Amino acid sequence: MNLEVNEQFCLYLEKLLALVEKLERHNSDGGILLGARLTDDTLPLGVQIKIASNFALRACCNIAGMRMPKFNDDMESFSEARQYVLRVTEHIKNLGQSELIENSQNISDDAGLKKIDMPASRYLTDFALPNFFFHISMVYATAKCNGVTVTKGDFDGIHYYPEGFSWETPKP
Repeated sequence: MNLEVNEQFCLYLEKLLALVEKLERHNSDGGILLGARLTDDTLPLGVQIKIASNFALRACCNIAGMRMPKFNDDMESFSEARQYVLRVTEHIKNLGQSELIENSQNISDDAGLKKIDMPASRYLTDFALPNFFFHISMVYATAKCNGVTVTKGDFDGIHYYPEGFSWETPKP
């Protein structure tokens, strides 16, 4: 199984960047919204942005057999969040098109407090991509819960809904 993964990650990192820019336009005091949480036991918005970006970076680096670089990950403003997503995207683009290593080659990583070791193809499909999309979804959901007007189109770049659209039927 050979897959080019960098392009897919970069495509959704660009959507994450657009979402961060929308969040910034919505909230002039970025520190407050960056610290917003979906619930008390979830990570803050700024951390979700960083983790989503890092899942793309670490997946591409692991699949390419390279070490993940360390970037300044301060996210006290939306400007810093934007710069972080841009640096990650640029690094992934500079890796070129990574092909998945043979299915038999294993990748070791951490899944929370658990150590994992799995074939590269499973690492991508069962771990890296789901976690990447999970954390982007948390950014989207946290934005939505904090009054930012976002739609599915902000997540996938495909759907379109006009301003003010709602699935709710108006009450008489």
